[in-house]
Order: sequence, then C-alpha cells, then structure tokens
Amino acid sequence: MKDRRVPVADNAVRLTVGPGPSQKYPEGGAAERRKGQELLKFLGMVIVYYSSNSFVILTNKQLVSHMGFNFPITLTCMHMTTIVLFSSLIIDVLRAFEKQAVASEKQRRSIRWLAIQFAVSLICGNWSLRFIDVSYMEMVGATTPFFVCILGFVFFGTLYSNRVYASCVVIVGGGFLSTYGKASGGKGFTVIGLVLSLAATFFRGLKTVWQGFLLQGEEKLSSPNLLRYMAADAAVILFALALVLEGRGLLAWLGSDESSGYKFWQLAVLLVVNPMTAYGANYSQFVLIQHSSALTFQVIGNTKGILNVICSMFIFGDFVNPTAAAGYATTLLGVAWYIQEKRRSQ
Repeated sequence: MKDRRVPVADNAVRLTVGPGPSQKYPEGGAAERRKGQELLKFLGMVIVYYSSNSFVILTNKQLVSHMGFNFPITLTCMHMTTIVLFSSLIIDVLRAFEKQAVASEKQRRSIRWLAIQFAVSLICGNWSLRFIDVSYMEMVGATTPFFVCILGFVFFGTLYSNRVYASCVVIVGGGFLSTYGKASGGKGFTVIGLVLSLAATFFRGLKTVWQGFLLQGEEKLSSPNLLRYMAADAAVILFALALVLEGRGLLAWLGSDESSGYKFWQLAVLLVVNPMTAYGANYSQFVLIQHSSALTFQVIGNTKGILNVICSMFIFGDFVNPTAAAGYATTLLGVAWYIQEKRRSQ
C-alpha cells in the first residue's frame, strides 16, 4: 500500500533565508549586500524570539507562582487578545503584510482546530508553572519531536526512517531520566505539574503538525494571517473558559488586599508588558519557521530552552541535580540526532 504523506511542520516548511530555488540574487556586489541584509534580518528575528520567549516564560512563572495571579486561562486569553490587536494593526492599518481571507469552510475548521490545540497547550503550560520549575518544564518540552513523529503518523499517515524513530527513543529516555532526577531531588517537581507539562507538550506537537499543514497545504496562509485567525478563535474560546472557570476567583482577587509582597503598579505593568511580549514570541516563531525551516527552528528552540533553564536557575533558584542535567543533555542529543536524520531524508 502506498504511503500517504501530508506535510507537517517538522519537514514541510522549508522556505530558505533569501530567495527560493527558482530565484536568484542580482549579480555582483548587490547580491552580497542582499544576502547580508537577509542574514541580518534572520539573526534579528532569532534575537527577538530568544528574548521575547524567555521573558514571557519567566514572567509567567513570576505572575502565577510569586505574584498571586493564579489565573492561567485569563493570562493566556490576554496573550491571544493582544496577538489579535497587534496583528490587526500590522496587517490592516500598517499593511506590512498582504491580507488573506479564509479560502473555504474546511480551512476555517482547520484553523479553529489549531486554535483549540494552541489554547490548550498554553493553558497547560502556564498552569504547570504553579507546580513545577521553569527548568523542568523546558526539560519536558524538549521531547516535542517525539510527539510530532507519533501524531504526524496518527493524523496524516506520515512515516519516517527507522533512525528517526530510534532518535525518539533517546529523546524519551532522556525525558524519563530528567523526571527521575527532578523527582529524587525533592524540589521543583510534582505529579500534577508533570501531567500538565506533558499535556502542554502533546498539544504543542499536535499544533506543530497542524500548523505545517495549514502553512504548506493547497490553501496555505502566510504566517501573519494564520497567526491572526488562530489567535482570534483561541481568544474567544479562552474568554468563555476564563469566564466560567476563573471569573469569580478573579473578581474576588481584584477586590482583595492580597499583594503577595508586590506593589499594585508592578503587577499592572507586568500584566501589560507580558501579553505584548507574547505577540513578539509567537510572531517570531511563525516567521522563523517560514523563512528558514522547521528543522532549523528546532535547533533554535532547543538553544532557547537551555537559556531558559540557566535563567531560571539564577532568577528563581531552580535546583537541577546531576541526574536531571544528564537527562536533559540526553534529550538534547536525541533531538540533535533526530534533526540530522530528518535532514538526511530530505
């Protein structure tokens, strides 16, 4: 039986930095200048992704665990609402990108499904920060390629080489070792935090598969347009959930004198800056995938994870014992092997 292969974000989005295979740069010095400009833009977007993503994750931890804002659904809804506002400003007002309409009802359903995956992933990730360290969340999140492989086969019948699946065994083995290290360390680990973090990673992998389909399928959308439509649907879903599940608690919190040791203006500033920075994190992620490749972005994402682990150790005093560190290193080696095998198969 012939294999059915549908593009997924791990191997489908392969737009290169600069012109595509059928295009050429102008000859001479202009070509070198154009290449240099494209490279600088790419490196600038990498810096935006590193700084904004790390800031959002670390401030999410600060808000949820240290400043008493225990409303992860509301926080995620604020992120999505800000993305919609900024996307509308950039596309409709500034017209920095061409506006695209949804092509069909089928595409609308796919975007809505992507929004649900994205919303659940973010909720679980933000919620997990109440129970586990940022460092451990990054260790679990590094196993995303395993879920991408499994879910790509389940939903689209995508098959990979045996070496790719072998690399996934190493990735999962490193995840188990990290979990054992954090659990035996007695700090920064709870079972409920592990479950939430695994759920976030699962839905992140599912989002990666679905996102690649929408960016590369027959009715493909550009990154800014897909981000806007997805965030709009996610914001509606999250608002309804926040109203039902967190509405009373949020009103009670707003009417209380509970300060958690922080001044009101500090909390207010962080609740404004954090969602604004979330737009930069999500937008830069979409752009990097579209203008490099999903494999390149996987490398960028892993180095970002290392940065977040180090920052969390210095800022929050996260404890990472040698066993957990060895497990994380094993996972990253498995991911590096995974990337190599994926590149070889292309």
